[in-house]
Amino acid sequence: MTHHSNAQQLTAPASDFSESTSYPVTPNNDMIYYFCTQQGQQIAELQAESAGGVVTFNWTKYNSSTGTFDAYSTESGTSSVIQNLADGCYQVSFTDGGTNYSFRAWVFNSWLQATAAVSASTCTSFQLESTVTGSTFAYYDITSNQQVTVASNNTYAWYDGDVRLSTQPAFTMYDVPAQNTDYRLEVANRAGCSATATVTYQSVVPKAKFSWTTTQESDPQYSNYQAPLEVQFNNESVNADDDKYEWFLFKDITAIREEASTATQPVDSIMETLTGVNPVYTYENSGRYMVKLVAAKENPNFTCRDTFYLSDYIVADTALVLVPPVFTPNGDGMNDVLKIKTRSLESLDFQILNRWGRTVHHYKKSGYIPADSELAAWDGKIGGKPASAGVYFYVVDAKGRDGTRRRRKGFIHLLR
Repeated sequence: MTHHSNAQQLTAPASDFSESTSYPVTPNNDMIYYFCTQQGQQIAELQAESAGGVVTFNWTKYNSSTGTFDAYSTESGTSSVIQNLADGCYQVSFTDGGTNYSFRAWVFNSWLQATAAVSASTCTSFQLESTVTGSTFAYYDITSNQQVTVASNNTYAWYDGDVRLSTQPAFTMYDVPAQNTDYRLEVANRAGCSATATVTYQSVVPKAKFSWTTTQESDPQYSNYQAPLEVQFNNESVNADDDKYEWFLFKDITAIREEASTATQPVDSIMETLTGVNPVYTYENSGRYMVKLVAAKENPNFTCRDTFYLSDYIVADTALVLVPPVFTPNGDGMNDVLKIKTRSLESLDFQILNRWGRTVHHYKKSGYIPADSELAAWDGKIGGKPASAGVYFYVVDAKGRDGTRRRRKGFIHLLR
């Protein structure tokens, strides 16, 4: 018969987890102590204590083959610790103050090992899988010698950095990263003993992205760039092959819509296709243009692609004529000539009128006018003589390279 008291006891202070047995027949349950360790190592230990007097502790170990307890060790003192124990049930008996005491407990050396792997990797998903091995836990009913298997109850947690992704042993990732990524698996059993494994996903997918720039200054009067507009495409893609970029330059959106409104067949909206990492393209005509980049990465058995669109249109405006508000033809070599800034013109008709509306100067230019030209339109003379200081009016009639006609009126100050 087993006696228990507050003074005499059997404990396992170094254990990591404990629970009671559930014997099928034996009426009294015993404690089970778990010790987290490595495979092949035995660190389990039990400690018995008397009420304070010196006693002889007789230790025995349960033999499941015979259903009996075999002698294990004997030790005298007020306490006794047995260490480096193999899995099993240990019983200690001693006589303290004329009373016989007997305690027993089960111990398990608990270990886990985990590995993680990537499988079924495609352009749209891949699978993270785990392989976990560890201790098996089984005890025996002391009366009937029936074996009771204790489930390991492993829990799983997959992480990308500090972000938990799943609590399943295996799962499919659909948010495929475009860079090699380490994933961490953490496994714990019912005793809280844990194992960690890390696997690196070798990315097979690209991530397309780009921006664009131009050296042309935008027109402050119209808040847009002017045709011809040279655009530098800046590739910001990740994990793509340098020889597998396709840039699809769409036609002007207005032209596409007009064509689609009368078409009976699908409209080809692509104006031109470019290749290369960072191509340069010149938009010769005004319009609103969309651009699409397709980036690809070739793998042994398949090729993955990703597509990126601009968030807004590239806008190339119609022809530009800028007339400065002031010029000073006083012979000092600074601002002596009225210079008109133009872009994307085929022809220009420029007239200067006095305050009474009479044309006092006429400047015309036709044929191709280079982009970003500055035309010396008036030297401040009327009929070869210096014009009087004051306010003059101008009229511009210009034709852009895109066929757009631009008329403007305004005034300038002639200062001397």
